[in-house]
Order: sequence, then structure tokens, then C-alpha cells
Amino acid sequence: MDYIDDLEIGKKVSVRGLANRLSVSDGTAYRAIKEAQSRGLVSINDRSGTTRIANQAQRVIETLTFGEISKIASAEVMAGEAGLSQVFSKFAIGAMTKQNIRKYLTHGGLLIVGDRTDIQLLALDEENAVLITGGVDIEPEVLARANAQGIPVLRTDFDTFTVASRINRALSNELIKKEITTVADVYQSKAATLLETSTVKDYLDLVKKTNQSRFTVLNKANYVVGVVSMRDVTGKKNSTTIDKVMTSHPRLAKFDMTVASTSQKMIFDGYDMMPVINADNTFAGIISKSDMLRSMQESSEQSQFSHTLSDEVINAVKEVQSYYAFVVEPFMMNNVGNIANGMLVEIISYIAARVMTKTKRKNIIIESMTLYFLGAVSIDDELEVFPKIISETRLGATIDFEIYLDYQIISKILVTVQIN
Repeated sequence: MDYIDDLEIGKKVSVRGLANRLSVSDGTAYRAIKEAQSRGLVSINDRSGTTRIANQAQRVIETLTFGEISKIASAEVMAGEAGLSQVFSKFAIGAMTKQNIRKYLTHGGLLIVGDRTDIQLLALDEENAVLITGGVDIEPEVLARANAQGIPVLRTDFDTFTVASRINRALSNELIKKEITTVADVYQSKAATLLETSTVKDYLDLVKKTNQSRFTVLNKANYVVGVVSMRDVTGKKNSTTIDKVMTSHPRLAKFDMTVASTSQKMIFDGYDMMPVINADNTFAGIISKSDMLRSMQESSEQSQFSHTLSDEVINAVKEVQSYYAFVVEPFMMNNVGNIANGMLVEIISYIAARVMTKTKRKNIIIESMTLYFLGAVSIDDELEVFPKIISETRLGATIDFEIYLDYQIISKILVTVQIN
């Protein structure tokens, strides 16, 4: 693991190469690579192989190019078109003296500035792109230097605050996208499979060998044609071919699907495993329920670089003994001055998960929710939510919620959940 961690970003690594270099067995090398994958140190791909990647702490979190920034800021490219495809590292606002601003200029950065030619030239000297606000004229010296260095100079009619707000929002959106775990992050590329021409005996042998019971069935072209489980082969002769007993046309997962949506599909269909396919629809691997649960657990434990609306809602809810409380904030309101339905659903979903975690210590999926509004609320009202589990089984539960304002009930909600 130390060897993999010290590899340069982009470096290829293989089981055989790792085993030879460190004088360990292929099995040990394989387990190390799988562990490195789970830690986010390497990416495993059928075609390109295993590659050392930047983990979450090493990634440059701003991944917008100067060309995309010009669109976000509705800016005109005045010079340095050759550098539009470059990814910028961060942006700063040039609202101070040359001596003080120098420490905020980093290689590959973006400086937002007005009609200050000296600051514009300083930014170019420090290899920073320049975004000039207010639609002011630009000195020929600045344009000439930008073209010579291949560093973009952009100009927009917007003011500095508007431009900075737009860029900050774009960066926040990029961060949120990165934090969403997809199938590509957690799938298993090495998975036992069967051919449609295999027999029930082949299936039983594979069960003994792998200690698993559900397998993907492929044809000769490596396309997924079905899945087979112990239930399918029970009572069948050993000579029966798999294509006669398998479940055809199974649900398939793709690399860009989120773990949350895939988990929901698997739970609704009662699957423990789902085949994963490449862009050309050939078999790539599998994703299991345990893979997804582990990923969702890790995601909940990791610190967030950026906050979604759900994060804001979660931060607003506080647990007080046997109930939960939150203050109605402006972002929770709809256009008629009452708490928005979507906000209430988000809050209740979060509390339901907290309630079930206490009793079952497992993830849940909301199956249905019925809301009854009995009164209106205003900004800064403090609401108290009292949850009560009214029925519970191994696979699900029904929870009753009552929401109070000043000892008066203002809403009743009935939630049905599936326990994962």
C-alpha cells in the first residue's frame, strides 16, 4: 500500500508488475490493488487497466477551464485564446495594492480586476489569467503580453461581485457533482460469470468455488443475457443448460449511474447483485449490495467540501431528547409564505433515517409519504417533530410524525420505509 501511495498520479500498476517488484504473491498484489481502489488511490478499468489517481484530498477541486469561465461570466475573450483549455486552480479579486495582492496570485489562477493596468500586468507576470469587469478598455500592452504568453484575458460588462458570485456557484456545482458516488467508483471488475451454454453442474461448482450464489450469464460476445441464482437451478438436472433456467433481460447498471439510484433499484427488485456494462454494452463487472452499503457509509462519514440544499436542511435539524426541532429559515419557504412541501419532505426523510438508524442501524429507502397540513408557519418559527414507529418488520416500517408549533399541531405525516 505504501508503494502504491507513493506512485505518481497517472502511473499504471498491474498485479503481475506489483508482485514482481515487491516479491510478493499475485494474490497479495491483487488484494493490495483492491484495497487501494476502495481507498480511492487507483482506478480500475477494463480497457485502460489500473491507474494511480488522486484521492479526494489530493484532487484539485476546481476543474473549470478558462473557456468555461468566459461563458459563465458572459465574458469576451480579448487575448490569449491558446490558454482557454487550461484548468484554473482558484480565483482572486484584485482590490488591493501590488505588494499585497502578489501573495494571492498562484500559477494557473484567475484574477478578477477592474481598470488597473499595473495589476493586470502583474497577474500575467505571475501566469494568472485576467478577467476584467465593467467593460472597460484594455491597454494594448496587456493584450500583447497575454498573446505572447498564451494566457487568457477576458472582459465582461458585469461588476466584480456578480462575476465572482457566478464563478463561485459554478465551482460549488462542480464540487457537488464530484461528491456523488457512482457505480464506476465501487463496482467489482473481477467477477465470476457463466456462459449461457454452461450447465447447472457448472453453476454448482462455481458456488462451491466462490461461496456466492448469484452470477451473471454471458454469451460468446461478452454481452449480458441473464442472471442465475440458486432458486433458478433448484430441482433441475445437472445437465440442464443455464439458458433454460436463468432470468433473462435483467436490470443492468452503467458506470455513470449513482450508487443511490442503483441501490434503490436493487432493493425494489430484491437483488443482491447487478451486472455492470461498458459503454458498448459488454460486461464490465458487478455491483453488490454490500459494495453500495459500504460506499454509502463512507460517504456519510467523509467531510464535505461543498454543501447541497439537503446539507443545509440537515444542519438545521437538531435532536432534543425524544423529538427533533428546527427553526424555519427563509430558504425553506415557498412563494406564498408557508414552508415548502419539498423542504418538509427533506426534513422528514432525514429524521426517518435517524430514527431507524437508532433501532436497526441500517440504511432505509422511503417507500411512501403522506402529508397533512393543518396550519401555516412563518419564518423564524421553531417547529418540533415527534416521530413514532407504529409498525415494524424485518423488511420495513411505518412511522407517524406529528409537527407542533407552540403546542399546536400543524402537520401530520405518515411514512413507509424499506429497511436495507
